[in-house]
Amino acid sequence: MKALKIVLLLVISLAVLALTSNINPEKTISEKVAEKEDLSTLLTALEAADLVEVLKGEGPYTVFAPTNKAFENLPEGKLDNLLKAENKEELIKILKYHVVADKIHASDIGAETMVETLEGTQLKLTAQSTSGEYMGEEAEAMNRVMVNNAAVTETDIMASNGIIHVIDSIVMPADMEVMGAANNN
Repeated sequence: MKALKIVLLLVISLAVLALTSNINPEKTISEKVAEKEDLSTLLTALEAADLVEVLKGEGPYTVFAPTNKAFENLPEGKLDNLLKAENKEELIKILKYHVVADKIHASDIGAETMVETLEGTQLKLTAQSTSGEYMGEEAEAMNRVMVNNAAVTETDIMASNGIIHVIDSIVMPADMEVMGAANNN
């Protein structure tokens, strides 16, 4: 009987630990970005802009994280130019435009939601319900989340200080224009 109680207590403790780690992950946004191979260019840009420590801070933050492919879609030489020390302020402005000082789950996004970024201007978040047919069979309705004109390809990556949503394009503040980036509309 005593052994059964000990085993039961151990099982309950492990269950609580598993639930707690999902609710409050131990790794920060910066650490989660560093773990994802497809976000290595973003990590390089965050390091060049001295923003890694910011995204290790308390938060909460929501980061719309462009993939390596999104950075590759910039005009040739643009990324290398942005990573130069003399262009640090422009890089900081672009990266801060991808961060919101709040925790936004994909399910929180309505038909059109405007949010203020750390850069100081607004991002337009939209969620559209889509359905269609594929090879004669009906597909289930899916939510398509957009950040300006960038599609969210992976949602709700939980970190200890916020949430990451992976996007397929770099989004730009309205007063900046770079070919290969998704602007406001």
